[in-house]
Amino acid sequence: MNNLRLGKSQIADFQNLVLTKGKELYREMPWRSDTHPYNILLSEIMLQQTQVARVSQKYEEFKIAFPTLADLASADFQEVLLHWSGLGYNRRARFLHETAKMLVEYPSFPDSPEVLVQCPGIGENTAASIVVYAFNKPLVFLETNVRTVLIYTFFQGITEKIDESVLRNLAEQTLYTNNPRKWYWALMDYGTYLKKTQGNFNKYSKMHTVQSKFEGSFRQKRAAVLRCLLQNGPLNLSEIAEKMCFEMRLTEELVTVLQKDKMIVFENNRFCIA
Repeated sequence: MNNLRLGKSQIADFQNLVLTKGKELYREMPWRSDTHPYNILLSEIMLQQTQVARVSQKYEEFKIAFPTLADLASADFQEVLLHWSGLGYNRRARFLHETAKMLVEYPSFPDSPEVLVQCPGIGENTAASIVVYAFNKPLVFLETNVRTVLIYTFFQGITEKIDESVLRNLAEQTLYTNNPRKWYWALMDYGTYLKKTQGNFNKYSKMHTVQSKFEGSFRQKRAAVLRCLLQNGPLNLSEIAEKMCFEMRLTEELVTVLQKDKMIVFENNRFCIA
């Protein structure tokens, strides 16, 4: 599929539509009320694969526990993981903690995606989104809501998968540079509305993947082992298996993965939170 080239009037019409919808559908969020870079970092990491409603509550709790980047960087990881519990994808807690340790070494929070992308768990799109929201810089990034709006608007009736480069090209052409932060808020809220009312247009993107069920999954069992260690302290392999009612072979697989992800360590013949 060739990249589309839009005329000035098409771009203006699209921008007007999105900004109008953004104003109409605007959702108040704590990280929108206060766009301090630390707040944006927290929200962007928490919002990865997690719904806004679920994040909002945990975000407030997390900010009480770790009010600043320095507080988070100096905290013990077990405490960080304890306050993260309930958000899922616990590796993000590890990534966030390590990122805080890296960023606190800078004189001020970096406003460059080239710097942020070097942090664990932060890819190009997340790095750009942090800079857009924290510093209002006109950068392009793609995520599910942005893709939804672009596909719904420019690819009605599409039957084939759309390449990421095509969508990025459209995002670059249509970027509202006068207020990028406001632009992306509008795209997020409009995209959320479209998904609820018009269906999942993001499935036409080549980047779309179907998330596996959490219930009964290896991911759920891995999270359960972490909770077990948080609640009970260091345990040996047999004790973990007994408390979780898991077979030893499964327990071995779970702790091996958790060790690889640097979530737990083996010390004094016991497994404990890293």
